[in-house]
Amino acid sequence: MDLVGSITAQYVQRAPRAPELFSRGPHDATTTFDIGNPDLNIEVAKSIEVGIKKAKGTFRFEANAYYTRFDGFIFRNLIGAMCNETSCGQNAGDEELRQAIYSQRDAIFRGGEFQFQWDTLPMWSGFWGVDGQYDVVRATFTDGANVPRIPPQRVGGGVYFRNAEWLGRISLLHAFAQNDVAVIGETPTAGYNLLKVEISHTRELKNDPSGIKKVTVGLVGNNLLNEDIRNHVSYTKDQVLMPGAGVRAFASVKY
Repeated sequence: MDLVGSITAQYVQRAPRAPELFSRGPHDATTTFDIGNPDLNIEVAKSIEVGIKKAKGTFRFEANAYYTRFDGFIFRNLIGAMCNETSCGQNAGDEELRQAIYSQRDAIFRGGEFQFQWDTLPMWSGFWGVDGQYDVVRATFTDGANVPRIPPQRVGGGVYFRNAEWLGRISLLHAFAQNDVAVIGETPTAGYNLLKVEISHTRELKNDPSGIKKVTVGLVGNNLLNEDIRNHVSYTKDQVLMPGAGVRAFASVKY
Protein backbone atom coordinates (compact mmCIF):
# COMPACT_ATOMS: atom_id res chain seq x y z
CA MET A 1 0.00 0.00 0.00
CA ASP A 2 3.00 2.36 0.51
CA LEU A 3 1.10 4.24 3.21
CA VAL A 4 3.01 6.61 5.47
CA GLY A 5 1.46 7.91 8.69
CA SER A 6 2.79 10.67 10.88
CA ILE A 7 2.10 12.35 14.20
CA THR A 8 3.90 15.61 14.94
CA ALA A 9 3.86 17.62 18.15
CA GLN A 10 5.42 21.09 18.39
CA TYR A 11 6.03 23.73 21.00
CA VAL A 12 7.00 27.04 19.39
CA GLN A 13 7.70 30.45 20.87
CA ARG A 14 8.19 33.72 19.02
CA ALA A 15 8.94 37.21 20.20
CA PRO A 16 6.81 40.09 18.93
CA ARG A 17 8.18 41.67 15.74
CA ALA A 18 9.29 45.30 15.67
CA PRO A 19 6.18 46.54 13.76
CA GLU A 20 3.94 44.80 16.30
CA LEU A 21 5.71 46.62 19.11
CA PHE A 22 6.46 50.07 17.71
CA SER A 23 4.21 50.85 14.70
CA ARG A 24 2.44 54.18 14.73
CA GLY A 25 1.31 55.38 11.35
CA PRO A 26 -0.40 54.53 8.05
CA HIS A 27 0.08 51.23 6.27
CA ASP A 28 -0.91 51.70 2.63
CA ALA A 29 -1.04 48.01 1.68
CA THR A 30 -3.71 47.25 4.29
CA THR A 31 -5.32 50.73 4.37
CA THR A 32 -4.89 50.77 8.14
CA PHE A 33 -3.36 53.10 10.69
CA ASP A 34 -1.29 50.68 12.75
CA ILE A 35 -0.53 51.21 16.42
CA GLY A 36 2.01 48.92 18.06
CA ASN A 37 1.85 47.57 21.57
CA PRO A 38 5.15 47.60 23.52
CA ASP A 39 3.54 45.46 26.24
CA LEU A 40 3.13 42.38 24.00
CA ASN A 41 4.50 39.17 25.45
CA ILE A 42 6.05 36.13 23.77
CA GLU A 43 3.54 34.19 21.63
CA VAL A 44 3.44 30.45 22.38
CA ALA A 45 1.96 27.80 20.03
CA LYS A 46 1.37 24.20 21.09
CA SER A 47 0.40 22.00 18.14
CA ILE A 48 -0.35 18.43 17.23
CA GLU A 49 -0.77 17.23 13.64
CA VAL A 50 -1.81 13.81 12.33
CA GLY A 51 -1.30 12.82 8.72
CA ILE A 52 -1.45 9.93 6.28
CA LYS A 53 0.04 9.84 2.79
CA LYS A 54 0.25 7.54 -0.21
CA ALA A 55 2.69 8.89 -2.81
CA LYS A 56 2.98 5.95 -5.23
CA GLY A 57 0.61 4.05 -7.50
CA THR A 58 -2.31 5.05 -9.67
CA PHE A 59 -4.20 6.44 -6.66
CA ARG A 60 -2.24 8.93 -4.56
CA PHE A 61 -3.47 11.02 -1.67
CA GLU A 62 -2.47 13.02 1.38
CA ALA A 63 -4.60 13.96 4.41
CA ASN A 64 -3.68 16.03 7.46
CA ALA A 65 -5.52 17.32 10.51
CA TYR A 66 -4.14 19.68 13.16
CA TYR A 67 -4.97 21.40 16.44
CA THR A 68 -3.02 24.42 17.70
CA ARG A 69 -3.45 26.24 21.01
CA PHE A 70 -1.96 29.75 21.12
CA ASP A 71 -1.09 31.41 24.39
CA GLY A 72 -0.97 35.12 23.58
CA PHE A 73 -1.80 35.02 19.84
CA ILE A 74 -0.70 38.35 18.31
CA PHE A 75 -2.99 39.94 15.71
CA ARG A 76 -4.05 43.25 14.17
CA ASN A 77 -7.22 44.28 15.98
CA LEU A 78 -9.52 46.61 14.03
CA ILE A 79 -11.43 48.60 16.66
CA GLY A 80 -13.88 50.44 14.40
CA ALA A 81 -12.23 53.89 14.55
CA MET A 82 -11.10 55.79 11.45
CA CYS A 83 -7.88 57.75 10.89
CA ASN A 84 -6.20 59.99 8.35
CA GLU A 85 -2.51 59.98 7.47
CA THR A 86 -1.44 61.58 10.75
CA SER A 87 -4.01 60.98 13.49
CA CYS A 88 -7.16 59.16 14.55
CA GLY A 89 -10.52 60.35 15.84
CA GLN A 90 -10.07 64.03 14.94
CA ASN A 91 -13.13 64.18 12.63
CA ALA A 92 -11.16 66.16 10.04
CA GLY A 93 -13.26 64.73 7.21
CA ASP A 94 -10.42 62.89 5.46
CA GLU A 95 -10.38 59.70 7.53
CA GLU A 96 -9.91 56.79 5.10
CA LEU A 97 -7.75 54.45 7.20
CA ARG A 98 -9.04 51.98 9.77
CA GLN A 99 -7.34 52.07 13.13
CA ALA A 100 -5.61 48.78 13.96
CA ILE A 101 -4.05 48.10 17.34
CA TYR A 102 -1.76 45.11 17.76
CA SER A 103 -3.37 42.93 20.43
CA GLN A 104 -2.87 39.59 22.10
CA ARG A 105 -5.36 36.90 23.12
CA ASP A 106 -5.39 33.14 23.67
CA ALA A 107 -6.74 31.30 20.62
CA ILE A 108 -7.39 27.83 19.20
CA PHE A 109 -6.87 26.88 15.54
CA ARG A 110 -8.06 23.52 14.17
CA GLY A 111 -8.45 22.28 10.66
CA GLY A 112 -7.47 19.82 8.01
CA GLU A 113 -6.84 19.23 4.33
CA PHE A 114 -7.15 16.37 1.87
CA GLN A 115 -6.00 16.00 -1.73
CA PHE A 116 -5.82 13.12 -4.19
CA GLN A 117 -4.86 12.16 -7.76
CA TRP A 118 -6.22 9.09 -9.51
CA ASP A 119 -4.82 7.92 -12.87
CA THR A 120 -7.91 6.23 -14.30
CA LEU A 121 -7.33 5.61 -18.04
CA PRO A 122 -4.01 4.85 -19.81
CA MET A 123 -3.73 6.57 -23.21
CA TRP A 124 -1.03 7.96 -25.54
CA SER A 125 1.82 6.82 -23.28
CA GLY A 126 0.20 8.68 -20.41
CA PHE A 127 -2.90 8.81 -18.24
CA TRP A 128 -6.24 10.51 -18.00
CA GLY A 129 -7.14 11.07 -14.39
CA VAL A 130 -9.17 12.94 -11.82
CA ASP A 131 -8.05 14.89 -8.77
CA GLY A 132 -9.63 16.67 -5.85
CA GLN A 133 -8.95 18.74 -2.77
CA TYR A 134 -10.62 19.94 0.41
CA ASP A 135 -9.40 22.22 3.19
CA VAL A 136 -10.96 23.87 6.21
CA VAL A 137 -9.74 25.88 9.19
CA ARG A 138 -11.69 27.13 12.20
CA ALA A 139 -10.11 29.64 14.55
CA THR A 140 -11.62 31.11 17.70
CA PHE A 141 -10.39 32.89 20.77
CA THR A 142 -10.84 30.94 23.98
CA ASP A 143 -13.99 32.91 24.81
CA GLY A 144 -15.60 31.64 21.58
CA ALA A 145 -15.21 34.84 19.50
CA ASN A 146 -13.93 34.47 15.94
CA VAL A 147 -10.31 35.16 15.05
CA PRO A 148 -10.39 37.70 12.21
CA ARG A 149 -9.46 37.06 8.56
CA ILE A 150 -9.58 33.25 8.46
CA PRO A 151 -9.78 31.63 4.97
CA PRO A 152 -13.08 30.00 3.96
CA GLN A 153 -13.73 26.31 3.55
CA ARG A 154 -12.87 25.11 0.04
CA VAL A 155 -13.54 22.02 -2.09
CA GLY A 156 -12.57 21.32 -5.67
CA GLY A 157 -11.65 18.83 -8.32
CA GLY A 158 -10.56 18.42 -11.88
CA VAL A 159 -9.72 16.21 -14.85
CA TYR A 160 -6.21 15.94 -16.26
CA PHE A 161 -4.08 14.26 -18.88
CA ARG A 162 -0.35 13.84 -18.47
CA ASN A 163 2.52 12.03 -20.14
CA ALA A 164 6.23 12.74 -20.54
CA GLU A 165 5.59 15.71 -22.84
CA TRP A 166 2.06 16.99 -22.28
CA LEU A 167 0.07 18.17 -19.29
CA GLY A 168 -3.53 19.33 -19.56
CA ARG A 169 -5.95 20.05 -16.73
CA ILE A 170 -9.34 21.61 -16.15
CA SER A 171 -10.38 22.26 -12.56
CA LEU A 172 -13.12 23.91 -10.55
CA LEU A 173 -12.58 25.17 -7.01
CA HIS A 174 -15.53 26.23 -4.86
CA ALA A 175 -14.91 28.49 -1.87
CA PHE A 176 -17.79 28.64 0.58
CA ALA A 177 -19.05 31.90 2.07
CA GLN A 178 -17.09 33.00 5.12
CA ASN A 179 -19.48 34.22 7.81
CA ASP A 180 -17.32 33.46 10.87
CA VAL A 181 -16.01 37.01 11.24
CA ALA A 182 -14.86 39.29 14.01
CA VAL A 183 -17.54 41.38 15.71
CA ILE A 184 -15.83 44.67 14.77
CA GLY A 185 -14.01 45.65 11.59
CA GLU A 186 -14.67 42.56 9.45
CA THR A 187 -17.41 41.77 6.93
CA PRO A 188 -18.59 38.39 5.58
CA THR A 189 -17.36 37.24 2.17
CA ALA A 190 -19.53 35.56 -0.44
CA GLY A 191 -18.57 32.20 -1.90
CA TYR A 192 -17.28 31.78 -5.45
CA ASN A 193 -16.34 29.24 -8.13
CA LEU A 194 -12.88 29.41 -9.68
CA LEU A 195 -12.57 27.69 -13.08
CA LYS A 196 -9.05 27.12 -14.35
CA VAL A 197 -7.70 25.47 -17.54
CA GLU A 198 -4.04 24.83 -18.30
CA ILE A 199 -2.03 23.06 -20.98
CA SER A 200 1.73 22.77 -21.32
CA HIS A 201 4.30 20.96 -23.44
CA THR A 202 7.73 19.93 -22.19
CA ARG A 203 10.62 18.95 -24.42
CA GLU A 204 13.84 17.47 -23.11
CA LEU A 205 17.00 18.26 -25.07
CA LYS A 206 20.06 16.04 -25.06
CA ASN A 207 23.54 17.36 -25.76
CA ASP A 208 22.20 20.71 -26.96
CA PRO A 209 25.11 23.12 -27.59
CA SER A 210 23.27 25.86 -25.69
CA GLY A 211 23.32 23.78 -22.50
CA ILE A 212 19.51 23.75 -22.29
CA LYS A 213 18.18 20.48 -20.85
CA LYS A 214 14.44 21.11 -20.77
CA VAL A 215 11.99 23.62 -22.26
CA THR A 216 8.37 24.00 -21.16
CA VAL A 217 5.77 26.27 -22.81
CA GLY A 218 2.09 26.56 -22.01
CA LEU A 219 -1.14 28.49 -21.55
CA VAL A 220 -3.16 29.05 -18.37
CA GLY A 221 -6.70 30.38 -18.24
CA ASN A 222 -7.79 31.55 -14.79
CA ASN A 223 -11.20 32.56 -13.37
CA LEU A 224 -12.79 31.69 -16.69
CA LEU A 225 -16.29 32.17 -15.24
CA ASN A 226 -15.28 35.79 -14.57
CA GLU A 227 -16.62 35.61 -11.01
CA ASP A 228 -16.39 38.45 -8.52
CA ILE A 229 -13.82 36.95 -6.15
CA ARG A 230 -12.79 38.57 -2.90
CA ASN A 231 -9.85 37.26 -0.88
CA HIS A 232 -11.21 37.04 2.66
CA VAL A 233 -7.80 37.34 4.31
CA SER A 234 -7.11 40.68 2.61
CA TYR A 235 -7.74 43.92 4.49
CA THR A 236 -8.83 45.53 1.21
CA LYS A 237 -11.21 42.79 0.04
CA ASP A 238 -14.27 45.06 0.20
CA GLN A 239 -12.60 47.57 -2.14
CA VAL A 240 -10.50 45.36 -4.44
CA LEU A 241 -11.61 42.29 -6.40
CA MET A 242 -9.27 39.51 -7.42
CA PRO A 243 -8.45 39.47 -11.18
CA GLY A 244 -11.27 38.51 -13.53
CA ALA A 245 -11.09 36.12 -16.47
CA GLY A 246 -7.67 36.03 -18.05
CA VAL A 247 -5.27 33.92 -20.10
CA ARG A 248 -1.48 34.00 -19.87
CA ALA A 249 1.29 32.27 -21.76
CA PHE A 250 4.44 31.07 -20.02
CA ALA A 251 7.76 29.46 -20.81
CA SER A 252 10.52 28.02 -18.67
CA VAL A 253 14.01 26.80 -19.49
CA LYS A 254 16.13 24.45 -17.43
CA TYR A 255 19.89 24.25 -17.94
